[in-house]
Amino acid sequence: MSAWYRAALLALTVCLLLWAPAVRAADVVCHASADYFVIERETGAVGRDFLIKPRHVVHAIPACFYATAPADFEIRNEAAEYFLALQGHYLILDSGTAPEPRGLIVWDLRQRRKIFAGTYASPYAIKPGHIEYWLESGAATDRNCPARQQWATLGLGAAVETQVRLRLADAQILRSRRTRCSQRQ
Repeated sequence: MSAWYRAALLALTVCLLLWAPAVRAADVVCHASADYFVIERETGAVGRDFLIKPRHVVHAIPACFYATAPADFEIRNEAAEYFLALQGHYLILDSGTAPEPRGLIVWDLRQRRKIFAGTYASPYAIKPGHIEYWLESGAATDRNCPARQQWATLGLGAAVETQVRLRLADAQILRSRRTRCSQRQ
């Protein structure tokens, strides 16, 4: 191999090594809790993939780089999932591409399984041990939703929603007495 060829190959390698981390960093976002690191990446379509690294295996903060290791757990995008929160060992995801109501998914990272899949509407609040949000709970009528007819003239639908609390420990939905009428596309 000639000296010129080796120099050109070395220059090309250096350029690729300098360029590649910037490309990787542009589509990767990292999150941490006391127990887990979650690295999310773009899929090239809608939604994200998620790589979970247990902290008991990786004691130092790992580089924000999507590369699997034997102890890692990967959640591949299925239905346009996006990161909402990481609370302890619960990964909370939003799902969908349309307006509300949207999909709500909760993963228990200790068990490596999905423990909840449902829908939610804003506003929502993620608090220690639970998520508060609005959940569709019934049909809208002229009596319980005075704006329904006005929305219908605009080509919109309506639904009654109840404010709920999803307990993360057992994935139980606790309903409040607060209701509202919301428009639908």
